[in-house]
Amino acid sequence: MLGVALSFTAPYLSLFGIEEASMSPLRLGVFMTLVSASGVCASTAAGRWSDRRGRHRGLLIASLVVAMLGYASLGFVRGYTALMVVGAVLLGPGAAALSQIFAFGRAALRIEDPAQSEFASATLRTLLSAAWVFGPAVGALVLAQTGFKGLFAFAAASFGASAVIALRIAETHAGSQDEAAVVAAPAAGSAPSAINADISNQAFAAYARHAIPRILIALGLIGLTANATMILLPLYLLHALHGTRLTVSAALGMGALLEIPMMLWLGGMSSRLRKPRWLGASAAVHAAYFLALAAVSHAWAVVPLQALSATVVAITSCLGMTYIQDLMPGETGAATALFFNASRVGSILSGVLSGTIVGAFGYRAAFLLCAALAVCAFALLSFDGLRFKRANARAAVRRA
Repeated sequence: MLGVALSFTAPYLSLFGIEEASMSPLRLGVFMTLVSASGVCASTAAGRWSDRRGRHRGLLIASLVVAMLGYASLGFVRGYTALMVVGAVLLGPGAAALSQIFAFGRAALRIEDPAQSEFASATLRTLLSAAWVFGPAVGALVLAQTGFKGLFAFAAASFGASAVIALRIAETHAGSQDEAAVVAAPAAGSAPSAINADISNQAFAAYARHAIPRILIALGLIGLTANATMILLPLYLLHALHGTRLTVSAALGMGALLEIPMMLWLGGMSSRLRKPRWLGASAAVHAAYFLALAAVSHAWAVVPLQALSATVVAITSCLGMTYIQDLMPGETGAATALFFNASRVGSILSGVLSGTIVGAFGYRAAFLLCAALAVCAFALLSFDGLRFKRANARAAVRRA
């Protein structure tokens, strides 16, 4: 239900701002930036609070209820100032539901085998992606029949239903120290093996300490470009390439459909893959995707390009999140919040940046800028991969 709610709202929120609330591209960017900034603050606080107490369900339900109220408000509020308040107070904090549902799922399952735990996370992410296969198309139909008021009412009902479902799921009320022990116990012996079997615990700790900031910056750049695409792609298809809302739903649905088998495969293979290399490859694919977007001249040509976008989403969402969790054993909530906040910090910049670039230079220039940022992410992740290789080499020398 959470995936349904997100797939109904995310593709059309930028259209709502331009067509219904009469925002300029810059004002839309400021609004999206405010929502993202509020979401980062809420997710960070929620992750730390839930890790200290070892409980995630209460915050998950609260964030779902707040999101329900926020999208219900969008059915009636049209003034720019009032929309900014709704975005900061309701929509942003409601976004914490996404990180909390992954933290809640990982803590509730309490799977000690790292491979099984990563597959469970990938399966949960796949369920969210499955909603995106049909969600944008159904959202377009609801929008055509009932307008934005009906669209946001349906989304609010989906968030409310998600809260009811979460309320009925039992949570293991372990203290944060007990939960950390469950996660960290296997991690102490096998966390390095989740990254690479050759690296020692000491080398793993040193590697994690230096790797996390670079990985988060790279994921933030990928998140910046991905969020800019979510804002710009519907407008690009409709206003620049003269497509229809059916084209928008087809493009987004195709990406989600292709993500599903990729995520399931990555989830099963996650513990055996060298995650830094795969994440670096995803950044390179992202750069190619944006270059192709800038070059197309027909709306339907965007649809097959979603195979590239799906590859990036599958790799970063499956391997990126579990990679950060591997590097922070015993801190599931904080690690999950860091992963999602890396994307949201990027989205803070993406709103204003994309609005400014589009207003001054057009959509194609914005996609070229996204390609350049993806290249920067590739450089950061490639450097991280080299450090990882050197750490393995030093560990091998010490063993010899």
